[in-house]
Amino acid sequence: MQNESQIQLGQDGRLRHLLTLEDLNKNIIENILHTAKRFVISKKISEKEKKIFQSSTVANLFFEPSTRTRGSFEIASKLLGCNSINIDIKNSSEKKGETLLDTVKTIQSLGVNFLIVRHSESGSLNLITQEIGDKCIVINAGEANVSHPTQGLLDLLTISQTNKSFNNLIVTIIGDISHSRVARSTIHGLTTMGVKEIRLVAPEEFSVKERITPICKNIENIDEGLLDANVVMALRIQHERIKNSKKIKALNNYFENFGLTQKRMKLASPDAIIMHPGPMNRDVEIESSLADGSQSVILQQVANGVAIRMALLMELLTQHD
Repeated sequence: MQNESQIQLGQDGRLRHLLTLEDLNKNIIENILHTAKRFVISKKISEKEKKIFQSSTVANLFFEPSTRTRGSFEIASKLLGCNSINIDIKNSSEKKGETLLDTVKTIQSLGVNFLIVRHSESGSLNLITQEIGDKCIVINAGEANVSHPTQGLLDLLTISQTNKSFNNLIVTIIGDISHSRVARSTIHGLTTMGVKEIRLVAPEEFSVKERITPICKNIENIDEGLLDANVVMALRIQHERIKNSKKIKALNNYFENFGLTQKRMKLASPDAIIMHPGPMNRDVEIESSLADGSQSVILQQVANGVAIRMALLMELLTQHD
């Protein structure tokens, strides 16, 4: 079976699906970011573009909760003039015992052009794409703790809006690294775009043992991790994925030891930006005043979600022409 990096590309090297940012060509990422910057300025599309999308249907299939990702995909598809359907998993035939593959084949048979999927099982997106990828475009909207490529893309877009270049940037990511699909995708994207260093700051119980990319550095001391950082991202503690009692105990005094505060941010570069993929646990992962402060681009990330997903839908559909 092909891996996700291979299956998302056509034989001509063009993007056919989006499953992962790992090993994704820099030129493809830059094209998507370029188009997204256009949509940040204006969401209007040309008559030619309207004709491309007016006969397209987007299906949102979310097996896990979502506010930002699902909402922005819905808005993006409507702004492009697509038809869209939202499958209510709680009331779908999955509750009658229908398998994942039978569900997606049924939805594809309705004539959808895009299938946007969030699923809790690792490998699910690869399986789906192998099954129906020749009939419709598959987009990963969050897979287990493995990947969340559209979040990674919007993070790259947000960083590029305050920095002329990715070169020489020091990016610090703090929190529950081990369960974070966002961290993995953003790390792969940042590595491709050429940042200088990525520091992963977490309690030992929430760190990753493997080196995700060569420029990653595991650090347990938050002050050391923040020193001269240009970009600081706090991650949500994913309580729903934490079953190990040792990990639960490690959350005691988390804010005291790893919370992002006004005092700690003084160690970072003076013009550093503060990011969070959401949802936030205020005064646990990040001091509330800091989340709402002048260095925060958290709401900008949310707004960029619409532009990046419009750009992605356009990139994928035009590549299929």
